[in-house]
Amino acid sequence: MDVTSFLLLSCVGLVMTAQVQDCSRPVGGPNMNLKDSDLLLETFPNGTKVSFACDVGFASAGGSPVITCTNGTWSPVKLKCERKNCGPAGEMENGHIDYSEGTDFGDKIVITCNSGYRFVGKQEPREILCGDKGWMSRLPVCEAVTCNPLPPIVGGTFSPDKETYSYGDVVKYSCQNDLTLSGSSSISCSDDGIFQPAPPTCIMVQCKDPEVENADWVGGSRPPFGYKAIATFKCRSGHIMKGEATQTCEMNSQWSPGLPTCEKMPDPTKATTTTKKPTDGYCENPVIKNAEQIEGSGPPYRYNDKVTYQCKSRFSMIGEPTQTCEQSGQWSPGLPKCKSDAPPKYVMPLSIALVVITLLLICCGCFYFGVPARIKKKMGSGRGSPDNEPTKREEEVALA
Repeated sequence: MDVTSFLLLSCVGLVMTAQVQDCSRPVGGPNMNLKDSDLLLETFPNGTKVSFACDVGFASAGGSPVITCTNGTWSPVKLKCERKNCGPAGEMENGHIDYSEGTDFGDKIVITCNSGYRFVGKQEPREILCGDKGWMSRLPVCEAVTCNPLPPIVGGTFSPDKETYSYGDVVKYSCQNDLTLSGSSSISCSDDGIFQPAPPTCIMVQCKDPEVENADWVGGSRPPFGYKAIATFKCRSGHIMKGEATQTCEMNSQWSPGLPTCEKMPDPTKATTTTKKPTDGYCENPVIKNAEQIEGSGPPYRYNDKVTYQCKSRFSMIGEPTQTCEQSGQWSPGLPKCKSDAPPKYVMPLSIALVVITLLLICCGCFYFGVPARIKKKMGSGRGSPDNEPTKREEEVALA
C-alpha cells in the first residue's frame, strides 16, 4: 500500500470517528427525571433511547417521554409535567372545609365544625394534605355538642333538670330559705361540652350588728343583716366621722367599705381663740356680704352640715347657693358672692352733669342767638327819630 492510499484511509477513519460520539447525561424539563436504570448512567452511546418520568405528585400533561442520542446530541424533551389535583374532598356534614390553599399536590384543606358541633374523637385530623394519590386522610365527623347532667345544689334548686343538655341550653339556679346564691344565677352548655360559667353554690350571708361608738343608726335595713343589707350612721353632736356613713353587707358577711369611727371634735371656742384657721371637721361661720341664710343648720358648723344662702334684693349670686362643711374645715364648693344689679356709683353723677351741661348750652344759645336779635330790633326803631332825641313817650317814662 502506497503512502497515498494510507493517508486516504486514515482520513476516512477520522471522519467516521468524529461523526459517531456518545451523549452525556440528559437534562429533563421541570418536575421530571430519568426513568428506571438510566437514572444511574452518566454517558450514553450513540443511538441510545432513554425515557423520562414525572416526579412524585406530578402527572404527564402531554408530549413524548422518550429522547434519542444522535452523534452526541439528545433530541428535544417534549414531555410536560404538572401538579396533580386532588379535587373536592367530599361533603362535610355539620362542618365546613376551607379550600383557600387549593386542591393541588402539597396543598392542605382546613376543616371546622359548625357552632354546636365538635369532632368525634380527639385524634381526628383538622387539616388534610393533598398527596400523590389524593387526599391523605378521610374527612372527620362532627357530632352535636352535649353536656352531662348537673349535680344537685345544696340548699337550692335549678331548672330544667335533664339527663342530657344540648348546646346552648340554659339552666337557672335559685336558693332556698335565707341562703344567698354565690356565683351566676344562670349557666349554659358551651361548645366544648362544659357548662359555663361554673355552677353556683348557696351560702349563708349574715353580717354582725354594726356597732359604731358615738354614732346613731339613721337608716337602712333591719336585722338580721343579709346580703346587700344597708346601714347608715350619723355621728352624735360633738363628733366627726372618719370613713363612710353608709355600709353594705357583702358576700363574705363583712360590712363594706368598713365601719366608720366617730372621733370627738376639738372645742370650737378654743380653736377660734388659738388659731384663725378652721379646725379639722369644723367650719367657720360663713360670711357672705349682701346675702342672708334661708336654709341649713346654725353654728357651730360640723362635718357634713349644709347651709343655703340667698342674695338680697338688687343683688345677683355668683357661685353655688348651697355649701357643705367638709372634713378639712372648708366650705364646699366655695362661698359665693352677691353682685349688685344697680349701675356703678359714677353713672348717676355723670348723668346729672350731662343734663346740666345740656341745659347751659341751650340757655347760652338762646341768649347769644335769639335775645340780642330782639333787643337790636327795638333799639334800631328808637334810633330812627331826628338827632336821636327822645320821644315824648320816652320822656314820660323817664319822668315817671
